[in-house]
Amino acid sequence: MTRGRRRGGTMAVLSVSLLVVIAAIVLACTPLSRAAPGAVSQVEGVVGDSGEVSVYVVERNINVSPKCELRVRMEDGVAEDELARVLENAWAAPGDSPCVVKSVETASRSSIFGAPPAAMMAGEAGAVAAALLRFDLLTLSVREDGGLYADASVRTGDFSDAAALVRAAVASSALEDEFGRVDWSMRWSADDGAYDDATVASDGTPDPKLADLLDGLAELRASGALGVGDGADVAALDAPIIAVKLNAITESGVTAVGIGLTVAGWDADDLATRGEELALSGRAAEAAAAISALGEEVGLPVGAITANGTVDLLAGS
Repeated sequence: MTRGRRRGGTMAVLSVSLLVVIAAIVLACTPLSRAAPGAVSQVEGVVGDSGEVSVYVVERNINVSPKCELRVRMEDGVAEDELARVLENAWAAPGDSPCVVKSVETASRSSIFGAPPAAMMAGEAGAVAAALLRFDLLTLSVREDGGLYADASVRTGDFSDAAALVRAAVASSALEDEFGRVDWSMRWSADDGAYDDATVASDGTPDPKLADLLDGLAELRASGALGVGDGADVAALDAPIIAVKLNAITESGVTAVGIGLTVAGWDADDLATRGEELALSGRAAEAAAAISALGEEVGLPVGAITANGTVDLLAGS
């Protein structure tokens, strides 16, 4: 054999060896990608025709943590008992796989995520399924202590839609029975007309009287007593109230409610020089009196009512 042939043979052997080493490195560096199809198949066995399963894989790299997360998206119109069945079994379906189920969501995008890769008890699954289907958009996340964060929002209609959010949360009290503490965060805002909105935060099931107060605000707005339109660029006592903003915080069963009114045409100078006049007479003062009376009527007193963030409308009451 000539020297050239021996050199060519040696190079061929080295090339094959290098390819084998590269293949071994690639296979060693992609364990999650290799595990993903099996995990997807296992979860699909639980979901069946009721939804779809997707997977997101990130392999280990420099400054990058590996992850293999599966997400379940249920079909529109899924029955509550079918959703509960999937919730009860999906988390444990991957078994010993490094891939985990990250979230289960409905067709309307209500979802639960962050649950540990273990079976969900039947009572927990039933409570979650009912809550997810009760809201148009609800996000439940599992806390480290086993409790829940519950976040719901809607941007449409009037204050009665905010009341519907609160009532849906009250109807979901089974979550608290199953998971312990549930921290609720709810937000509503009008989609046209007045710039009204409501924010509710509660460390447990919200006070149902809050829904009655919100319904009353819807009626007050619909009555025309708060005025219509954007008003003129002048600080008039009968200027329309272009925004009603409710903020309610419940801690340990005690609910504090504050309401801010925005009166059109009043700037900082006007408020500084005529704020007392605004608090004593005119549309804003009448609105504050009506809202205060409404709170007393439903059994949930309003602790603070302000105009344009500075004028205390309850100071003279």
